[in-house]
Amino acid sequence: MKMMPNQQMDSQLSELSGRMAKLQLTRAERLQIRLANMKEQVSAKQQERSDKKKKKLAALANLMDLNDRDRLHEAELAKKRDSEPKSSGPETMEDDGFCTVSSKRKTKNRHTIRSTPERTTEADPDNADEPQTKRIRNDEEAGGDSIPDDTLVTLSEEQYKALSADLRRRKRRLQDFPALRLREMGQRALLETPQDARTPIFLSDIQNLLMSGMIGQKSPCRPDRWCSIEKWVSLSHSVVVILEGLSLYHYLSNESQFEASNKIFNTKLELMLPQQGEGMIIDEIAQIPLTSVQAKMLIDQHGSLESAVALNKDPTLFVRGIFPIEGRQEPGMELPQLHPDDKFPRTKLLLSALQMVDEGYPIPLQGELHSRFSSYKFTKKSYKPVTNRSPMYGVDCEMCRTVAGVNELTRISIVDEEYKTVYETLVMPDNRITDYLTQYSGITEDIMKQVTKQLKDVQKEVSALLPDDAILVGQSLNSDLNAMRMMHPYVIDTSVCFNISGVRRRKSKLKHLAMTFLKETIQENEYGHDSIEDSRATLKLVKMKLANSIEFGDEILTQHKRLQEIANACSGDSITNNLFAYSAKRDRRTAIVNVGGLQPRLKELIEKAEQVVPKDNSTAVLVHEVATTKEAVRKVTEIALENSLTIANLSIPEEDFLVDRAERSAAKIDKVIERLWNTVAHNGLFLVLMGGSTECSKGVAKIAIKRLNGTEQTSAPIGC
Repeated sequence: MKMMPNQQMDSQLSELSGRMAKLQLTRAERLQIRLANMKEQVSAKQQERSDKKKKKLAALANLMDLNDRDRLHEAELAKKRDSEPKSSGPETMEDDGFCTVSSKRKTKNRHTIRSTPERTTEADPDNADEPQTKRIRNDEEAGGDSIPDDTLVTLSEEQYKALSADLRRRKRRLQDFPALRLREMGQRALLETPQDARTPIFLSDIQNLLMSGMIGQKSPCRPDRWCSIEKWVSLSHSVVVILEGLSLYHYLSNESQFEASNKIFNTKLELMLPQQGEGMIIDEIAQIPLTSVQAKMLIDQHGSLESAVALNKDPTLFVRGIFPIEGRQEPGMELPQLHPDDKFPRTKLLLSALQMVDEGYPIPLQGELHSRFSSYKFTKKSYKPVTNRSPMYGVDCEMCRTVAGVNELTRISIVDEEYKTVYETLVMPDNRITDYLTQYSGITEDIMKQVTKQLKDVQKEVSALLPDDAILVGQSLNSDLNAMRMMHPYVIDTSVCFNISGVRRRKSKLKHLAMTFLKETIQENEYGHDSIEDSRATLKLVKMKLANSIEFGDEILTQHKRLQEIANACSGDSITNNLFAYSAKRDRRTAIVNVGGLQPRLKELIEKAEQVVPKDNSTAVLVHEVATTKEAVRKVTEIALENSLTIANLSIPEEDFLVDRAERSAAKIDKVIERLWNTVAHNGLFLVLMGGSTECSKGVAKIAIKRLNGTEQTSAPIGC
């Protein structure tokens, strides 16, 4: 039967749609297949990259393991060399307590290269005598692989993640290193600074640096005056080498012999030391709390660590080496009893030499300060040691501006402890007055018309008036002494020992101090200040403080004590643990290695620390007394990594730096320093203190922080 045209067309359309559906289905399937193939290819590439990462990581881990083994191997070899007795031959130098300096060149250290059994068995017999390292190098040049692919370890996903985390930790440790940066006062003490512009740092500056390293941010004495420590928590340990008897003069005269030391240290500073015979450097260094438990004892005794430091310091220690002071306090000799009106020694309020430099007092230090104050006179030709009963005198001066562009002395008043005026006079300046500053000085042109007394006359009269152990008291007394153009060793500054702002550098005016503590109104005269009134006010303030406590009138010390009392009441000993959290986190032991017996003063300090040591002995001060310098160096290399602070006290005989022996002795000392430097761990603080001698009381402080590669962190200035 024949189909109708319409039916035939419908049949063709349905067949065509079926074919198109089949064609579309095929394209979708092809697209899915293609996507699946692409995913497989991407997965394969990702897997390949992942495998390469794992192989690289495994190779890096193998290299790290080799480096660690090499370091351990070198350390073992060094210990063996140290323990082996040196053979005595015809060229052996006499053992005088130092390491011998050899002229032979040491062989270079090489990384250990692992050899595989396949490489050993397939080695060319013709090259049997060729060194293994050279054969491997030759094979690599020929296109061979030092480590075959089949020896690479395939890491699991867990091993890969663990190794990646370990590498990240190592990277952070390498980046998280401490740094020592010098401030302006530190820059001025650098040996590279010209001598006439150089101002030394003090031993107390070194104490502050070590105390910050031991205690951390809670340290009451920070080295911010001359330097800053970045990331101090990363300091691994500290090694201090004290070379008693080696002065700045000895070092500069033989600097070329300190070849290794000059490579180690970029920071070399001039150091002001105690007067020869006043005490050894180690005695002063040991004044810092040697253990966290000892620091706790000081807090319990004095209320705060800040008060303990203030009461235990000796402000006159360096002053005695700068001013002409005859006689000294013998060790163990008791000071006179307190003044009847005092509750603590008045000598504790004296400014130290460091404070006098910071506050701008005229002081006869060599260098920049010497040239600045070269025309100044001493208040006495010589002085006696100050005591707890030395008399105090209030001093105040008034000045007028002259054509020289400076303020010159026009009036001076001095009162004694009974508030009686013992000296009062007007002074005609050497230069013509341009501004009488009447609103401050009370001086007018009419008052000065009949004045004939000159500054040199005042200097003679003041020198004749004051006892040789007098303590001068005043508000910002540096301005008065500069106006008098005189220098005095014993001063108490009310702008320093009184502080009502809570900020050490923010000083209060005498008028506010008198109103706050004395309940007196001063400086209200419309005709200017009264120098007698001001000198009496300063003396009254100091006597009031002496009748109370070291914290009285000092908001900073009071806040520390108040916080400590609140913390102890709320948390018991837990706050102490928090205070020394950094000390408790690691073993904060201190070790002292001393050539010969300890001095009585140092023994007393250590005994006080040992009295509060717990039974577990974990915070004890370990003392090692040895006979020679060589034994001391060996002991330091053994124990340096076991202690937070290691102090090596070495004595240099004077005869070692006679003309014919100086260079040889300097070279030996340089070798000792290099050997001790090699014992310092990564991020370790290395400090060498060269002590004064009878010829020169100045010393040298060399400071370095060790990096993993054994080089020093270069110091950089911060601000001015």
